[in-house]
Amino acid sequence: MFNLISPYEEPEFAAWRLRLRALPSSKVSVRDAEATRQDGRLMSWVQAECESTYIQSVEYNVSKIEQQFVLLARIGEQPVGFSLVFIGPEESDPLFIQLVAVVPAARRRGVALALLSRVAERAPERNIALATLDNNVGALALNDHFAKSIGASIRRVPVSMYRRSHLGFAQSESHRPWIIERSHGVHSSLSFDKDSHT
Repeated sequence: MFNLISPYEEPEFAAWRLRLRALPSSKVSVRDAEATRQDGRLMSWVQAECESTYIQSVEYNVSKIEQQFVLLARIGEQPVGFSLVFIGPEESDPLFIQLVAVVPAARRRGVALALLSRVAERAPERNIALATLDNNVGALALNDHFAKSIGASIRRVPVSMYRRSHLGFAQSESHRPWIIERSHGVHSSLSFDKDSHT
């Protein structure tokens, strides 16, 4: 079990939130997360600032960094977002983008697109799968823009196409999966029953 200490109890978190109010006009930089308490803490801070994510413990976030592919984004010296990606075990599996989180103060500055682009660079031979809510107009537009930016096409696929756990959402959530097909990507022919692999 992980011990959750709220970021709201950390003085450094309060100082970081103040610095977010005066983000420089610097470009976005993206790097691989390291399995350290510091990077796990930065993820917790971003989770606390994003209304659509759950705040996880530092230990839980470090375990995700160890198990998956996690990228951290910065503007200037300030952490402003991260992405969580599951790399499918089979060569025919896509990259599963489970989460892209960007703090409100840094939205519409190219952070999410920079994170997605870096994910795409990681395994250019693979297609990319992700899931969004139907009413998340911003995410849908971002996904479409991202697909076009890498010369790919995007289309909705049945919920049963991939394991929900690979896509990063639970049985009770109503996300809809999409596939971004790259012209040179490997096309998966796998199909899973949506209820048996959660």
